[in-house]
Amino acid sequence: MAPTPHAQPGLSAVLRRHAEQTLATAIPLHDWLDLFRTALASANDGSGPSLAGVARRMAVSTRTLQRRLDEHGTTWNGELDRLRRDLVTRLLDTTDLGMDAIASRSGYADARALRRAVRRWYGTTPAALRSAARG
Repeated sequence: MAPTPHAQPGLSAVLRRHAEQTLATAIPLHDWLDLFRTALASANDGSGPSLAGVARRMAVSTRTLQRRLDEHGTTWNGELDRLRRDLVTRLLDTTDLGMDAIASRSGYADARALRRAVRRWYGTTPAALRSAARG
């Protein structure tokens, strides 16, 4: 067999090392639910993510998305609630924003709706949760 005229000796070894290094440093997404949660978080643009918008991002129909969530033991509303809970908790812990601003950023109509959600999640008020976090 004749050598290829433009072959570069050692290139395959360099490419293999590069591929191995890239794979070793990559952050794996463990399953479909992780992919969904990433898409949901990235779709949260302030106006609140929509089922149709996240389904489009994942290149599936809304019905398929709902079925897959059901297969993973969760629902659209449950995941949206989880996203909001995590965002509210982070904002309470790391900022001095007022309750109206946190409510707005996390998709609640007003501070009263935010207080009801925090009471449901944690059994306390947002102010008490903020105080406990700053201990």
